[in-house]
Amino acid sequence: MNTAKDTPILAMRAGTYRERPTNGPLSRLFFRVWSHRLPQEFEGQIAVVPDGCSDLIWVGGQLMVIGPDRTAAFPALAPGETILGLRFRAGAALRWLDVPLRELVGRAVPLRELRDDVRMVEERLAEANCPMERRRLFEAWAAGEASLAAEPQSAMGMLFDELGSGVLHSSSATEALGERTLRRRSHDHFGYGPKTLERILRLQRFLRMVRQPASGNLAILALEAGYADQAHMTRDVKELTTFTPWEIRRQLCA
Repeated sequence: MNTAKDTPILAMRAGTYRERPTNGPLSRLFFRVWSHRLPQEFEGQIAVVPDGCSDLIWVGGQLMVIGPDRTAAFPALAPGETILGLRFRAGAALRWLDVPLRELVGRAVPLRELRDDVRMVEERLAEANCPMERRRLFEAWAAGEASLAAEPQSAMGMLFDELGSGVLHSSSATEALGERTLRRRSHDHFGYGPKTLERILRLQRFLRMVRQPASGNLAILALEAGYADQAHMTRDVKELTTFTPWEIRRQLCA
């Protein structure tokens, strides 16, 4: 028999989640700084829905790279766990990691497996006396890395922004690179092709809209988010997240 404890909770509804835009050197490589703290009494499972991005995080005493997801992920996290995160700017992760993101889809990989120069900073982070000091060290180290990183590929940023805003045809990224090259680079930089990225960013538009206090009924939201109709939205959202749109709205608006 299913109980409330068996039902996954959307990550943004579990514990305390905060994020802010980056600035200064950090913004060369990352576009969001975030943290997520689970309650000490937390029991159950959280669901992290795909967003077309990859992240660098500190969790469980180590630095990890979280690859892009095609569908919802259900990470095993301890009660009271605090995660520090940096979300890679579109087109930036591949050059810094020197690994095509198609090899990281659906994976959480210790950074030390991809780079051999992080053990010292991991030791310093583990020895930090308080969460604020650990956050300061994490961001300062990442800012130093970002200041030396190659500039993200502008065409990948264009693709992400255009698909995120609902521009689906005749994009400037396609015109700049050509369809075949764009598809190959999309797999390298996002883990999947433009069509999958389009689906995921449309899901993210729905999530932003459904959190608005004045959001309309689901049929209207489906059209505003870019779906053909409510049935299309229900099918697509369920495939990507395991939740129905109604279940998502119930959790986010509770």
